[in-house]
Amino acid sequence: MKEQLKAAFTSWPHCLATYVALAGAFWLLAFGWKPVLNNPPVYTGIVAVGEGEKAWKVSFTGSMKPFLQGGEIAVTKADYDSIQVGQILVYKASYNNNPIIHRAVQKDRDGWIMSGDSAKHTESWSRVNKDNYLGTVIAVYPNP
Repeated sequence: MKEQLKAAFTSWPHCLATYVALAGAFWLLAFGWKPVLNNPPVYTGIVAVGEGEKAWKVSFTGSMKPFLQGGEIAVTKADYDSIQVGQILVYKASYNNNPIIHRAVQKDRDGWIMSGDSAKHTESWSRVNKDNYLGTVIAVYPNP
C-alpha cells in the first residue's frame, strides 16, 4: 500500500492528476464556492397554487439568504427528471424531520448534491433522489 501511494504522487501521468486534484480541493476549502442561481419568479398578491403544485412555508433558518429570508411561500411542482443546476428544491433529508428547501448544486450517480445559498460548502454527505424529492420551486410569494 505504501508503494502504491508513493507511485500515485511520483509516477507520470498520475502525479499530475493527483496534484491537480489536491490544488482543486485546497481552492474549495480556502475560498468556498459560489452557487449557480436559477431563481424562480417572485410574485406579490394571493398565493396561486395550480393542479399538481404544492405550497410550502420557508423556515427562518437563514440557510437560503439572501434570496429567501424565511416566512415566504414557495410553490413547487414535482418533476425530478427536469431538475437543473441552480434550481431550488424541496426534499426530505435523513438528518431533519422537516422538509428542506435548498439549491441543487451538482448531480452525480447517487442524486443531486444540495446547498443553502448562505453555506460555504455543499451538503456532500446526502443526496436528493426520486425517493426523497418533494418538488422544484417554481414561484415564491413574499412573507404575507
